[in-house]
Amino acid sequence: MDRPWKLIEIARLEETRQATGIAEIADEARPVAGGVMCRGAPGTWLNTATAIGLSGPVSAEEVDEILAWYEGHELEPRVEICPYVDPTLIASLARRAFVVRMFDNVLYRDISDSAAKPGGEFAAPIPPGLEVREIDAADGALVRAFAHAVATGFCPTGIVAREEDVDLAERCARHPRCTALGAFANERCVGGGYLEVRGEIAALFYLSVLPEFRGRGIQSAMIAQRVAMAADRGARIATIGARPGVATERNVRRMGFQVAYTKVSLVRPGAGLSPVIG
Repeated sequence: MDRPWKLIEIARLEETRQATGIAEIADEARPVAGGVMCRGAPGTWLNTATAIGLSGPVSAEEVDEILAWYEGHELEPRVEICPYVDPTLIASLARRAFVVRMFDNVLYRDISDSAAKPGGEFAAPIPPGLEVREIDAADGALVRAFAHAVATGFCPTGIVAREEDVDLAERCARHPRCTALGAFANERCVGGGYLEVRGEIAALFYLSVLPEFRGRGIQSAMIAQRVAMAADRGARIATIGARPGVATERNVRRMGFQVAYTKVSLVRPGAGLSPVIG
């Protein structure tokens, strides 16, 4: 693509990539309203309907199908929407008492320029005493240690990662389109993140660092390394999701990323329904 990217094009590519990827690692998935609704262990982000309403109007029956799909399994219905969804989806969700749970910014950067290539000016140095390397998906013990570090990095300090979240991190590491990168100190995995390249778009996602190793530049180094890998594999644009104002957003803004759009997670709470944790 020689012309500038349109934000709606980025949104369609990223939302489609995410919906496809989640469906492939979820316990169950079903297409609905142009997107997909997925189910997994209670509390995990697999329990989300995404890319809904990007291809046209959404009927009331389709929204009711989403409700039944989740509530029938005692899961809180959760729908992620971006600014480019059809207005009929927003109206139907409002009529069914959906409320805002959280916001996420999707940031992007054109990586077709030389700065994103390996050794380019975009690179961030790996902190002394640390090593960043790819995780061999065939090495069960290594994948397990990596997944435990990633899941723990998202927990409040002192909280042990749930087995369901460790399992989800393992699934991502073994996905055929994903590359898992781990940060190691004395052979101990202290952080990690993922890269998925799908055609022109590359997504950097699910990055965390253990609390005692934060503030050393590990996150910036791993972001830069994944961007370089994505550019080397032919991707033209990189995306990364982050809650507004968090360290991840600040780091990637310094690296030339900018907000493409803001996503909203809408849920319908109910007695006995398990919400997504985090």
